[in-house]
Amino acid sequence: MARQIAFAIDPLSEESKKTIQWSKDNFLRPDDEIHAIMVLVMDAEFIDQEDPIELPSSDTFKEIEQEVTAEKVNAMNKIVQDLQASGYRVITHVFKTDSTHARTVLTDYLNSIKVDCLILGSRNLSGWTRFFSGSFSSYVQTHVNCPVLIVR
Repeated sequence: MARQIAFAIDPLSEESKKTIQWSKDNFLRPDDEIHAIMVLVMDAEFIDQEDPIELPSSDTFKEIEQEVTAEKVNAMNKIVQDLQASGYRVITHVFKTDSTHARTVLTDYLNSIKVDCLILGSRNLSGWTRFFSGSFSSYVQTHVNCPVLIVR
């Protein structure tokens, strides 16, 4: 029976590319079914109290969001095509949320399906960054109901 392997992917990051390559070389089996999961974080901080800027129209924000989304989806499609070319069956899942909910969107979804393992990369954040913002991978590994493989 094929294993259900989930990848949490930021398709534009080098860490994701390294994680997928390492997994193909060292972990994946030919009959594994891959769940490629991308969580699009769609928010930003534009407010600077010291030097306020004039914000563009809401139509411009929508255009920027569409461009960012298209770029990430295209990058995700390339990763999926590479996995498929390697013989894996791939199911793609894309979610949109804001930065405060990205990790809960991922963990809630993973806890709603059955996967045999989640694989994600580590961004190797500095100690201070991890202290103030928390580690995404640490949060995910403690809140999902499946084994987690973190590739550094």
